[in-house]
Amino acid sequence: MRVAVLVMLVPILVRAGSECKASCRLANISITVESEECGSCMTINTTSCAGLCQTQERAYRSPMAPYVQNTCNFREWTYETIQLPGCPAGVDSSFTYPVALSCECIQCNTDSTDCGALSMQPSSCPSFSHY
Repeated sequence: MRVAVLVMLVPILVRAGSECKASCRLANISITVESEECGSCMTINTTSCAGLCQTQERAYRSPMAPYVQNTCNFREWTYETIQLPGCPAGVDSSFTYPVALSCECIQCNTDSTDCGALSMQPSSCPSFSHY
């Protein structure tokens, strides 16, 4: 009886374990965009990459060997542009933002990416005061 229960539980545990991993994948996020020139603030929904990547911390970091740590980054992406409301004539009302199409664990390229952690604080539009 114990063997039958174990045989039935192994596939369930393996599947549950793989689903519980926070692997690198697409994630829905919101970006708050504020324009003082246009007097507007709006929230944009887009996709980004989030999750954990396999890494091993060395006990000793040698100055001779480069230290590489993979992070969850965009593999493929596109850009979308929106028009901000309330802009006076002569003010550029366009805002372009990236949309992730796929993700991968790679070394973060600081030439094109902010490799720091995202703020966990909620962002929102402040109330505008017009004088």
